[in-house]
Amino acid sequence: MVTLKNAQTARHLGDKLHDVPSVLDYGAVCNTVVLRWHRMSIAAGSRQLTVPDAWFGSGDVGKLIVVAGAGAGGANLAGSITQVESKSQIVLALPAQTSVDVHDGYLAYGTDDAPAINAIFSGASVPQWDLGELRLPHGVCGVGATIALPGGRERGAFGIEQVTLRGGGRGASWLVALAPMRAVIEEPAGEHNQANLFDFGIDGSGLADFGADIQGGHAGHHANLYYNDSRIAGLHLGTIAVNPDGTLTNPKSWYTNVWEFMADHSTITADTTSIMRHGAPLFGILNSAGDSHFSDMVVAHASVANVRDTGSAHNFYTNVHAWGNPRYEYWTRGKIQFSNCEVDGASEAGVRSDEDGLVWTGGAMISMNKGAPAGFFFPTATGHHAIVGPDIQDIPSRAYIRLGAGAQLHDSIIQIQGLAETH
Repeated sequence: MVTLKNAQTARHLGDKLHDVPSVLDYGAVCNTVVLRWHRMSIAAGSRQLTVPDAWFGSGDVGKLIVVAGAGAGGANLAGSITQVESKSQIVLALPAQTSVDVHDGYLAYGTDDAPAINAIFSGASVPQWDLGELRLPHGVCGVGATIALPGGRERGAFGIEQVTLRGGGRGASWLVALAPMRAVIEEPAGEHNQANLFDFGIDGSGLADFGADIQGGHAGHHANLYYNDSRIAGLHLGTIAVNPDGTLTNPKSWYTNVWEFMADHSTITADTTSIMRHGAPLFGILNSAGDSHFSDMVVAHASVANVRDTGSAHNFYTNVHAWGNPRYEYWTRGKIQFSNCEVDGASEAGVRSDEDGLVWTGGAMISMNKGAPAGFFFPTATGHHAIVGPDIQDIPSRAYIRLGAGAQLHDSIIQIQGLAETH
């Protein structure tokens, strides 16, 4: 049983002395409570929710709430608290559409901090914020709408006016969705210096399509983050559309205007036993950026592909561990370079490459006994690939490379221990 009990959060004295602005200075309260893996029950058609070891109080009336599994078809139910009957029983504004009676349930409830935080970034706060860095406190800031990062702050040379949102640690500071939304954090399309996001967690509560949705700009840096429990992808870069099966909505689409983005030392995952019991995210990373770098990351529990790269410019993945049982751990369009990455289970193939220019060096493929997967899958005739040195386990060598019907590889180097043929 895990509980995040967030009392009314106050600013640290050290922050005040060093004049580091916090969202608490501008009206956010960050009082959201998260109950994860707790006993809870609500009947379909009822508005009465029972959580035996909760501590609801009269001050919780009016707060937003999300209850995992109680929505239509077992999706998550979002609404508000209208009445507190006891410390363990409340009445919701909306009835459950699916009965929930579990010992490993999830709910989150709190004040909507989105209006206060968005006022900061839009310049509407009093006093007005005009500094480069903003802090999230230790605790949980619940949001009922997307946090819109200020893409208009773009003209400064050498990163001047580049916004930084920093938490107190990725396990200590959180932004948590309390209502359905496109993304918990969104950055607009267009030419601008992207924001830097450091040291906090982003949780979509099974309600948000994306954790972070970066639609444009360049030179942003994300580090030490969690991107958890989003419906489509934890981290989304660019605007190229894909279908739910991972194929391109427009096969002729190219990369979008996202450049030189960096993400490192972060985890993208979903809790499919408690928060997202109705279904795993489609992707972990959904990326159409160019010249961007991803390193020292764990990406897990997607259903289609943990990494889906749809760009047509070079991107670089280093020390990325993708695991679970998706169709593919890595599904690329082409011109992508992987170094020391790991495939840890897949149902169809560890890596799929649809166009020219896959480079894979070192790394490993393990737990390849889930389904009947190939190591590398090339569905069409492509070339200029270089695959050198991955250690592949649990599948026969004839499955290390699989080609689509009529497909051939040209001008490629493939050197895998145990594979006799070199293309």
